[in-house]
Amino acid sequence: MGLPNIREIMHAHCRFRLRSGREVYGVVWEVEANEECRLYFASIGEYERARRDSRRPMEVVAMMPEDIIVAERLAS
Repeated sequence: MGLPNIREIMHAHCRFRLRSGREVYGVVWEVEANEECRLYFASIGEYERARRDSRRPMEVVAMMPEDIIVAERLAS
């Protein structure tokens, strides 16, 4: 999909079709650390719980932009 296109749907609830063939629902966002940007994914529920309580650890999955084939925004 490419990072410029992914930036349009960051922090939005989406349905993702991955290169592996899996379909997952969740949120992606970018984190910059040590002058390097990384993309992370979490389920919608996990993402919302972390937003309500920032002290709660969040289970995330590191992703590569090229792993995302299709992204469909579920909420505006």
